[in-house]
Amino acid sequence: MRDELNINTNFADFARSKPTIKVDQKINDVVHDKKHLSIILNFLIYSLTFSFFYFYTQNTFKIDNEYLIASGIFFFAIFIGSLLSRKFRLTRQDKSEQIVRTLSFSLFISLIFLVLIFFALKINHITRLAILSATFSGLFLELFYFVVLIPHKENDGSNIKSIKLPLGYILLDGLLLTLFCYFEVAKNIIPFNYNEKEFLLIVLIYLSWVISAATTHKFIPTEVSTSRMNAFELQVKFYLGIILLTTLSMIFLQIEFLNALNFIKALAGYSFVSSLVSILLFARKIKNKSDEATVVFLKAYEMKDTATRSNGRNRNGRYGYFGSETETLREQHHIEFEYLKEYGNVFSILDTILDLKSFDTRKTLVVKSDQPDEITAQQLNSFQLVVNLHVLNDQVKLNDYLLEVKDILLDKGVFVGALLPHHYRYRRYLKKYSFNLANLLYFFDFIWKRVMPKLPVTREIYFTFSKEKDRAISLAEGLGRLVYCGFKVLDLVAVDDVVYFAAVKSGNHISDKKFFYSPIFKMKRVGKDGKPIYVYKLRTMYPYSEFIQDFVYNHNKLETGGKFKDDFRVPVWGSLFRKLWIDELPMLINWLKRDLKFVGVRPISNQYLSLYSKEHQERRKNFKPGLVPPFYADMPKSIEEIELSEKKYLDAYEKNPVKTDFNYFIKAVNNILIKHKRSA
Repeated sequence: MRDELNINTNFADFARSKPTIKVDQKINDVVHDKKHLSIILNFLIYSLTFSFFYFYTQNTFKIDNEYLIASGIFFFAIFIGSLLSRKFRLTRQDKSEQIVRTLSFSLFISLIFLVLIFFALKINHITRLAILSATFSGLFLELFYFVVLIPHKENDGSNIKSIKLPLGYILLDGLLLTLFCYFEVAKNIIPFNYNEKEFLLIVLIYLSWVISAATTHKFIPTEVSTSRMNAFELQVKFYLGIILLTTLSMIFLQIEFLNALNFIKALAGYSFVSSLVSILLFARKIKNKSDEATVVFLKAYEMKDTATRSNGRNRNGRYGYFGSETETLREQHHIEFEYLKEYGNVFSILDTILDLKSFDTRKTLVVKSDQPDEITAQQLNSFQLVVNLHVLNDQVKLNDYLLEVKDILLDKGVFVGALLPHHYRYRRYLKKYSFNLANLLYFFDFIWKRVMPKLPVTREIYFTFSKEKDRAISLAEGLGRLVYCGFKVLDLVAVDDVVYFAAVKSGNHISDKKFFYSPIFKMKRVGKDGKPIYVYKLRTMYPYSEFIQDFVYNHNKLETGGKFKDDFRVPVWGSLFRKLWIDELPMLINWLKRDLKFVGVRPISNQYLSLYSKEHQERRKNFKPGLVPPFYADMPKSIEEIELSEKKYLDAYEKNPVKTDFNYFIKAVNNILIKHKRSA
């Protein structure tokens, strides 16, 4: 009976599961049917456009060998574009924005393949006008079908179609394009130099204008941009889109060089004037969020030291200095009461960070000065607390100054200082001047105080004339200099656009490396056999940022993908460089020097290596790091998944090195170029 019951139960379970199997199979059939329908529709649309334009340009309806060859080349390019762009996977659930981008990307790839095929095979007898006209016309018919005829499921509140387009701005931008096309192109070909190719090219410029605007949301920057840098990035993509599509069309149509130059001049002039108009119309309206990470970071950073009665955090969470002979600060004004009237709020906050009663007034120094004599005149190892209310931006030879402060502090003594981060500099311009004037002045301030000191050619000029006063220093650089000089940051607080910090003397300064501001720099990484190697990279972080890696990790931990969360060390332009993989190019030098192989585990710092298990740390050192890590093949989301991904790669590499590296390289290229995966 028990066996019979089990049989009956299993049969019942199987019977109940059959409808589910049928439903799942039905869903798969529907998906496949829709994919087949998309392929058939794609073939019909481009067959219609190609046949129409071919017979129109040839003035005949005869199907000959030239028609068959041209159609074969045309459909091959369309198929490759559709395959690489994954166009056949589009469904009604996809947003209109995604559909427009996918179809436009498919067009771009198809044009590249058409150019390559015609040049590689040296084909000149097949009409190019028909093929190019059919390509663009097919795209617009597909857009009409997918975007207009098929209803789409859009995300709530994110439907781009529901946003009211600024018709005035569209007409103005279209007028600018028309004026440049007329004076640089059309005026020279009307009426005596009539050329059918050039008139078609003018039409294609307008079509490229529409396509690029739709994919980058050119005319609604305030609705889609997350920051001014993001708006700038979208505008650049818009202008590059027009120029690239037009250039490919000119190459395919074999436009003469002088005439092609007129088209390029027209597009360059339009891009410049149009970008200025966009800045004047929308720059003020787009909220700048580029400093959000820094602002988020400006909150109390709590050390994880055990609360004891020896120099460190007490039970109230405040840092104190406890010695044998201490004349306590019973009242705050015993420090230097003349500063309290102007800096009362600073000392109030300071009292929440430090246990002021634990510091000896006889061993406390409070100044407001940018003169190094205030520090150098003091005896070594004589103060428990040093406070300088003047911003570090005006200190001459800043690192030397910090080292001198450290020298006059006792062990575990505290330095309280002030810093004006450069993101607050921009805010001050906005408070003092009108928006346009503030941006103009800040532009020159940026060039003089942030660009000139970083370039080897102009660095000496800057320091000669500036006398190192009012230097532009980022928050990351300021904290990094403190750590570099032997301090450990306790807390940060922003008061009236000035950041006040408390840092404890914690060790010797890092003297084994001279720091440079150059765009290309070296980072110390763990190489094969645990030996240190220096990896070349293009700077995407503020100077001295690498010295506060522990600080950022302890405060913010990691986000998805293994990157530091809310990493204020990376400016917006650094994020853009990383997104475009520009920062990785100098690592080819390490590949040539054989410090790295082409595919392998990522070269990482000792601090990041410590996040792995002890076993994996030791195993990892037996292999040479690589330019293309397994991360980009597996795309792990946590430090545990990253370690698992590396273990999987190393296991396969030990069995078959060549095959493993080839497979991982192909997977990485597919994720980066086709699936648009990013590490940051």
